[in-house]
Amino acid sequence: MNEHRTRIESAIHRYLSHFQPDNISSDLRDVAVSLDGLVQVYFETPDVEPLSENPTEAPGIDEAAFSRNAARFFEGDDVIWLVDSKGGHDQDPVCTFATSELAEIANDLTKVLWEFKNGAEADAIWEFRFGYQSHWGDHLHRVRHYLHGLAAW
Repeated sequence: MNEHRTRIESAIHRYLSHFQPDNISSDLRDVAVSLDGLVQVYFETPDVEPLSENPTEAPGIDEAAFSRNAARFFEGDDVIWLVDSKGGHDQDPVCTFATSELAEIANDLTKVLWEFKNGAEADAIWEFRFGYQSHWGDHLHRVRHYLHGLAAW
């Protein structure tokens, strides 16, 4: 399993590094590539069962501060308009912000790193995979589609 841990941690650190306040060299393409890398690692990592029935809750990040750091990638409005694919023709669109989507991903992935450091490796891998399936993967694909529209290549 150690090989999977190394790949997961590397992909998470690569993603998070773009949003460090002192990192002025990253651009939207780098963010897009790191998001793609997270998806690739997810699909290369086999399912595992968690070892802990009641794992300790990992601390989150300051999402507002993270969003401020992420804002430098957007030249103004970072609004993402959404509709529910199963919602029918008469629905009103809702919006989210790319910076918020990126922060949600960072929050969940930071918890995975915490689990690797403080818990069982299987629990961290399970959290990475389950989080992709149930939460951060949704945020990733929304913001990744938005970045594609901004020609982040």
